[in-house]
Amino acid sequence: MGQRKYQFEKLTPTNDMNLDVYEDAVNYVFENPDIKNVAISGAYSAGKSSVLASYKKKHSNLLFLHISLAHFKSLESKKESEVKDSIKGKKTNDTKENTEVKESVLEGKILNQLIHQISSDKIPQTNFRVKKEVCYKTVASTTAVIVLFLITVFYFIYFDAWKKYVVMLPSNWFKSFLMLFTHQYALLLDSGFIIGLLSIIIYKLIYIQKNKNIFRKLNLQGNEIEIFEESDDSYFDKYLNEVLYLFENSDADVVVFEDMDRFNASKIFERLHEVNTLANIQLEKENKKVLRFFYLLRDDIFITKDRTKFFDYIIPVVPVVDSSNSYDQFISHFKNTGLFEKFDENFLQGLSLYIDDMRLLKNIYNEFVIYYHRLNTTELDCNKMLAMIAYKNLFPRDFADLQLNQGFIHTLFEKKDKFIADEINKIDKYIFDINNQIKLVKDNHIKSKEELAIIYARKHLNNYRWYSESLSRLQSFVIDYLPGNIREEYNQRLEQVENLLNINLTEKEKILHNYEIERVTIKNKSLHEIITRDNIDSIFSVTSINEIGELTDFNDIKSSEYFDLLKYLIRYGYIDETYSDYMTYFYENSLSRIDKTFLRSITDKKSKEPSYQLKNPQLVISRLRVVDFEQEETLNYDLLEYLLLNSKEYFKYLEALLKQIKESRNFEFVSKFFDTNKAHSQFVIELNKQWNNLFSSMIQESTIPSTQIRQYSIDTLCYCNNDTITKVNIDDCLTKYISESPDYINIKNPNIDKLISAFLHIGVSFISIDYEKSDINLLNEVYKNNLYVLNFDNISIMLKHENMIENHSDIIHKNYTVIQSQEDYPLKKYILDNMPIYIEIILNNCDGCISDDESSAISLLNSDKIDIDKKKGYVKFLSTIINNITEVLNTELWPIIMKKRILSFSTANFMNYFIKFGLDDILVHYINEMPSDIDFSSTNKIYGKEISVNLFDAVVVCNDILTEKYKKILIDLKYYFDNFDADDITEEKIEVLISAKIIQMKEDSLKFIRENYETQLDTFIRDNFEDYLDIQSNEIAKVDEITKIITWYIDNDKKIKLLSYLNNSISIVGKQYDDAINAYIIAHNLYDEDKNHLYSHYRQYGEKTQEAILLLSSEEISEIINDEIQVDDLLLSALLKTEEVTYEQKVELFNIAIPVLNEDTCKIHLDELGLPELKMIFEKASGRRNYQKNVYVTSVLEALKLNHWIYEYHVDERNSNKYVIIKNKPRSFNKHSS
Repeated sequence: MGQRKYQFEKLTPTNDMNLDVYEDAVNYVFENPDIKNVAISGAYSAGKSSVLASYKKKHSNLLFLHISLAHFKSLESKKESEVKDSIKGKKTNDTKENTEVKESVLEGKILNQLIHQISSDKIPQTNFRVKKEVCYKTVASTTAVIVLFLITVFYFIYFDAWKKYVVMLPSNWFKSFLMLFTHQYALLLDSGFIIGLLSIIIYKLIYIQKNKNIFRKLNLQGNEIEIFEESDDSYFDKYLNEVLYLFENSDADVVVFEDMDRFNASKIFERLHEVNTLANIQLEKENKKVLRFFYLLRDDIFITKDRTKFFDYIIPVVPVVDSSNSYDQFISHFKNTGLFEKFDENFLQGLSLYIDDMRLLKNIYNEFVIYYHRLNTTELDCNKMLAMIAYKNLFPRDFADLQLNQGFIHTLFEKKDKFIADEINKIDKYIFDINNQIKLVKDNHIKSKEELAIIYARKHLNNYRWYSESLSRLQSFVIDYLPGNIREEYNQRLEQVENLLNINLTEKEKILHNYEIERVTIKNKSLHEIITRDNIDSIFSVTSINEIGELTDFNDIKSSEYFDLLKYLIRYGYIDETYSDYMTYFYENSLSRIDKTFLRSITDKKSKEPSYQLKNPQLVISRLRVVDFEQEETLNYDLLEYLLLNSKEYFKYLEALLKQIKESRNFEFVSKFFDTNKAHSQFVIELNKQWNNLFSSMIQESTIPSTQIRQYSIDTLCYCNNDTITKVNIDDCLTKYISESPDYINIKNPNIDKLISAFLHIGVSFISIDYEKSDINLLNEVYKNNLYVLNFDNISIMLKHENMIENHSDIIHKNYTVIQSQEDYPLKKYILDNMPIYIEIILNNCDGCISDDESSAISLLNSDKIDIDKKKGYVKFLSTIINNITEVLNTELWPIIMKKRILSFSTANFMNYFIKFGLDDILVHYINEMPSDIDFSSTNKIYGKEISVNLFDAVVVCNDILTEKYKKILIDLKYYFDNFDADDITEEKIEVLISAKIIQMKEDSLKFIRENYETQLDTFIRDNFEDYLDIQSNEIAKVDEITKIITWYIDNDKKIKLLSYLNNSISIVGKQYDDAINAYIIAHNLYDEDKNHLYSHYRQYGEKTQEAILLLSSEEISEIINDEIQVDDLLLSALLKTEEVTYEQKVELFNIAIPVLNEDTCKIHLDELGLPELKMIFEKASGRRNYQKNVYVTSVLEALKLNHWIYEYHVDERNSNKYVIIKNKPRSFNKHSS
């Protein structure tokens, strides 16, 4: 055979695997004769058979018999079983019966396979019939015996008839021969033959009956006799000897039982264990080799530890493939055939998670290879094909139903419209809810919780003075004071308002828009795009009802362990609406294979390159729906070209395709198709109609080459009508693009009329022009139609090339002067018609300096086409001096001109400005910079008294004028104030006004200066003292002011004159007034609080002041005595000497002073009192001393006693007119009572 073109994988066990530890494990079995029942365990397709096959190949000296039991559960049998299980009351019995039948069937299958693997020569005694090749000699001999037996019997029975017949024959040699058989000895010989033949026949029958059990019943006279009893017991029970006979004579070392675990009949293992035991007992008696049973089982055949009791030895087999490594197996198989690159690696990884069977994996691979090379004539998706093969292998019955438009998968996709409707209902509900929320927000007129609180407070709490609460407290106030039912209503309303305030209206509208888009697009979605985490369970719980109302719930599929895999394949789109393409072969007819492949790419959503060439676009379009053109897979140059060229017939298709391009913003496709130049004008026209903001998007996103953008704009202007151009020109995007392109006029063979018409229609105005690269004819038309922006570059170009101005500095700094000097050129007219724009250009490009001639400058400033702001800007940069400000008609510009310092200095300019604007900051600045020799003395004469007075008043109160200029102007104006009342004038300026006698000393002026310029009051009084004295009166005189003035170096007479106007008390304590002033104040303006100070500080003052104090104290002697005021010692002496004080008052003054006197002063004052004898008290002398007793002496002695100068005094016992004084306290002595 030649080399195969395709590679496949067999499903049978391999016999060349690396046994490794398995070989030692099996060897161990044969090394131990007591190991007879061996389990080789592992999951399905774990490699159990391969382990055994490899061992068998390696140990050919051992004889293995294989008992393989396949089990397939048909749908019919399953349904029958379900029907039986559903019959009430019979479930348990039927199940038990079915189980027993299964085990007997298994036993029969085991015996059947065993018989056919043992040579019939080794088991001649078996009762089980085995078909084998017929021996014709045996058949012939048996036939001959039976025929001979029948002849002899008939000969014996009909001997007389035979004899008569022979005698009647004519005589000849044949008759002579036959006559030999009519002799009586012939009959005797025939009897012997009969007996012999009958014996042979009976032997054969007995032999056959013994070995084959042919005859089971005999019927004698209506009664049946059972020859071999037949029961319902199992084959092993019923034919135990036969079974043992077969196993004993099999001459096998091992009998291998495969796939018995698939029947879930555990008792069969018990019976096989029993058979093995009995067979080995018999073999041991006959000295034959041990017979071992190998069971190939899955691990979970026994659910408890009983398997270790049943089996003598267990060999586990590690699975060669499971869900963890099946991916590697997929890779291995597909890489060997070069198909791996055609798969999505993620898909293979996902699929491998569910494939855990090596045979299944291989078969999926084998079937894929066949399907791929038979079906892939239209470039099918290999991932989808493999998914269908996996589905076919795992759910073969449903796959067969699918081909008949039945089954689970068919039902699932058939109900796709229902699923979409369900999703649309959900979206409609969301849209309804969001619309309600938006409506509530828009209808809600309460914008805050505070506003709600105010509403309820106004309605229910007018008696609670709620309006006195702050907004931050109002809410809690309302809750505290509202009645119970109203409070509950308020809380509910508050919750609603809070919820509404938390709703972001913009975000909700965005969500609503997304839902509306989703509602439209979901209709064209595939099933897998509809499935979500929320609806997956409901979608896959689909059921089907046939024409007669029978419900199919597909529980056989849903209960499968591979159902999750099926859901995975559907959910991720590997099994989708195109499943039929992966089940049948495509036959090419009128639709070419190339076009079919393209259609296939659309349904698979596997885009072809847009340049994919179609053979028959018209036929392709006929196979498509309008909705298909909403998919990006329909983007094809040939397809679009055909639609464009036949737009009337296929308008809806073209509209859908262009709409798709628009919504997907597929600039790349637009760009590449544009380059093909296919149906070029139609493409530009239709695309602009369908996607009028395309050009705007091109510019914004820069996804298309600039050269294409340029050509597209030109084609738009040349091919489209004005309405379409207007729609394309969104936000003037086309106008801006053209206007901002300096080289746009560089067009080869331009359609000048169409371009200029379009330029004018959309208002193109070139910001700049590349003069060197422009098409001269097109440029001339642009120039004539003023299709350029008035800007400095364009003006400069025109001045240089059209007006031949060579001095670039003049263009910059004297531009308007240059323009004015030109004749009526188009540029001049264009500028004069657009002066506001022009002036702004000049301002932005003058390099901060404009030096136009004065006449040109004044002409521009007086132009009524330029707004005031632009004129102000012009003045800002103007360096030309304006000699007469009145030539500038717009007085609003005067401040700027003056501020710019481009106004010549003159009294006329100053006064004209002052008359219009008054003395503002600008004019003040102008004054300060004016020369000092400018004269204002003629102002009154030229401009009149009123203006002069206004100027005088304005200058007086202006603090910003330099003091020198301030004084000069005021002196020139020759005015003064009788009544000055200007406040907020600086000290410096007030000094000027005072020194220049502009403020006269008048009563009102004095009061105003006192109130507003206190710091200048002294200067004002000093400079006008005589006038100050003249205006003084009791009403105008101020004590604080005069008490300050009396400290100045002024004649005391003037001071006393000022004091004479005061009725106020004035304190002299701590003041440095002259002695005469102090004496005057004590006499006329004494401050009562000063008295005590004057009494106690008498000696500190001058002579006149002391005289005033003595006079005062004499007058106030009673007060001094009553208040016990301590007076200065000198003042005390003066009072004791004066005759203005009575002797009694003098004694009282002395008594008051005793506490502060010392011995010497006390003696002096006693002399002054005329009580010299009392000085003896202070002298030490022996003998008794007496003192004259009178009221004054008594008073003095009492005071001395009180102040502890003496201890005691009393009337002398010898002379009652005398006192005896005890100066010191006598000593005391203790006295004891008797």
